[in-house]
Amino acid sequence: MWRELFDVLTSNDPLEPIAQEFHRMLTVTVEMSTLVKPHVFSHDLSLEARSRVYNLDIEVNKLERSIRKRVITHLSLSGSEVEYCLLLMSIVKDAERIGDYIKNISEVSDLGGSPVPDCSIQTELGELIATAHSMLAATPRIVDEDDNDAAVEQLRIGKNVSKRCDRLLGELAKSDFTVSQTTSLVLLTRFHKRVCGHVMNILSSMVMPLHKVDFVDLKEFENGAA
Repeated sequence: MWRELFDVLTSNDPLEPIAQEFHRMLTVTVEMSTLVKPHVFSHDLSLEARSRVYNLDIEVNKLERSIRKRVITHLSLSGSEVEYCLLLMSIVKDAERIGDYIKNISEVSDLGGSPVPDCSIQTELGELIATAHSMLAATPRIVDEDDNDAAVEQLRIGKNVSKRCDRLLGELAKSDFTVSQTTSLVLLTRFHKRVCGHVMNILSSMVMPLHKVDFVDLKEFENGAA
């Protein structure tokens, strides 16, 4: 599906700017991630960096609206490539939600969270956070190069992150952290799980038919089925 979409975006002049804008959405969210990730446990992101995160999130939102407008205009004028336009509307929303969640991660202290102490749970969560950010950082290249094998590998990794996040939330329910520390750990776990989930939605569009986008059964890719 993605190969056909990529061909449409690069060969049809009215739609070609969408490819550039979607790529920009992904790279902006990666920049947001780079700013926020080193400070997730300490909550010491500077006011300047936070302002930059907010401005980048605004840019992501504007790009989403621009792509939607282009898609609607294209459908109104030509009525062609309907299935690809539906796919675009889906994945640009995922990119926009990634931006929102990264902004939310930068706001955990405002939501009642406090710095997270060194402990085994912090170590586990740190690994999950690093993986989620790594998946996001890899996505622009994977999409640009239409690298299905890399997409499937990242989907496998993402499935594992999701399961580990759920287990970690169960552990937190039985922990003896302070209320503010627990708030931080729970929010960081949930927000990063959602970043990972929306990255997976985008990558699933590369390897799944339209009606199965966002729902990946990795058994379909066993034994080279991908």
